[in-house]
Formats: sequence, structure tokens, C-alpha cells
Amino acid sequence: MVRLFPNYEDVFFDEIEKHSTYFLPICSFNLQLLDPRLDQWLHFVSVKEIYDGCIGQNTKPYHRNFTQLDNIGFDIIDGKYKFEGDWNFFTQHRLIEANEYDQHFTVEEIEFAMNDAMYALKKAYYQKQGTLYDRDQYRPGLEVNDIRRLERLRKLTVEDLAQDTPCDYAKERIEQKIAGIFEELNTGQLPLDQCTFDGTDLLQIPTYQGKILDYLGYIEGYDFQLHAADAIALFYQKDIQKAVICFTYS
Repeated sequence: MVRLFPNYEDVFFDEIEKHSTYFLPICSFNLQLLDPRLDQWLHFVSVKEIYDGCIGQNTKPYHRNFTQLDNIGFDIIDGKYKFEGDWNFFTQHRLIEANEYDQHFTVEEIEFAMNDAMYALKKAYYQKQGTLYDRDQYRPGLEVNDIRRLERLRKLTVEDLAQDTPCDYAKERIEQKIAGIFEELNTGQLPLDQCTFDGTDLLQIPTYQGKILDYLGYIEGYDFQLHAADAIALFYQKDIQKAVICFTYS
């Protein structure tokens, strides 16, 4: 019913290379978790370029009905996602290669790569340990304000993380998640304003024909990347097979 860190090919319908440039697949789940009569897979995904400001704040000409500030719309085809917008909605388009560390890069370019590298490390940890990372991850070497932080992060291994100091708070927080991942799952199919995540922090609440899309639930983002949204919420419109991911930050 729930798959953490799914493969790109299992989440995205086509243009796998393009989708893998910008997105991070976090979790796939079957709608039977919400209603036993339903049998469709949907997905929580995040965005690599989360760092400072809103996603899409500098690319307004490429906004769409469901792809706007901190909102990402997807068409659902055979249980997989296809980004509905123009790829120019995003501002970062490539990762820094290991042979380029001696070149100059902007902070945004470095942090884009940091998010990608942290996701890969957290995924490897989950696949080997069978749990989300639940230790104290503070490392002074990753706090430097230049590209050395990226080089150091990419050198870390699952074995390095396994030696980190245990953190009771992190372990308890993970244990309290619904099905090991969700902060809220709208099993009662309640209106948005009656849920814990009530949408008040959203810049745009996704609507279709004047009505709010069905709110399914939300997860935290910091278990999966370095710079993350506090809440990654998923909305769904069955009749037009549309999914919308929304991000909020503290």
C-alpha cells in the first residue's frame, strides 16, 4: 500500500530524464488506504530546487492552472505522473559534476545539488536500514559556505550515517508517522478546512470549477532532502485525473 523512495520509472509516465532533473520521488501509495473501494496509485514528490523563496517565483510566464507559486500540477496517466507545465517553470536545470568543483557556482546551484545528494544518501540509508534516518545528522563540515559542502556530502556513506549519534526525538517523530510516512492522511475524506492541514499557509489552494480539489494528506519534507518544505500536501481531482503537490514552509 505504501512504497518509500520509489524509482523514477514507477512514478513518472514518460520523459524520465527530465522528471529526474527536477523532482524527488518520496512516496507512492494506493488510494485504498483512504477508501477500500479505490485502487489507484498516487505519489508524493518534492522539488530539488527548494532553497530560498518560493518555487516558481521568478518564472511567472510559465505558470499554469495548477502549477503556480509552490504548487506543482501533474496529469495522471496509468497511475503515473506527467508534469503539466513547461520545464522553464524551474530555474535550475543541471547538477554540478564531480570534476567541476574548481569552478564557480551560485549558492542556488550548489544547494540544488545538495538536495539531490542528500536525497540519494537518505534513500540508500532507508534501503539498507529499513527505516527513515533517525539520528543526529549535524556535521560541521557541511556548514561551510562554499562548494566543499557538496563534495563532502557526496562522500558520505550509509555506514557513516549509521555511526551518527542516536536521537530519541527523531526516532519518536518517525514512529508517530501514519504508515511510517504520513503526518496526516484524510481517511475521513473531510473538507480541507476541517483537517489538521487546513490550507491556511498555502499561497494558492488548488481549485477546479470553483471547488477545492480533494485533499488527501501531507508529509514532512526534511526526511528526504537538505532544504525542504515543512509540509508537502497532495490534492487530487479524480474526474480530470489531476494531482497537485503543494509546499508550505515555516
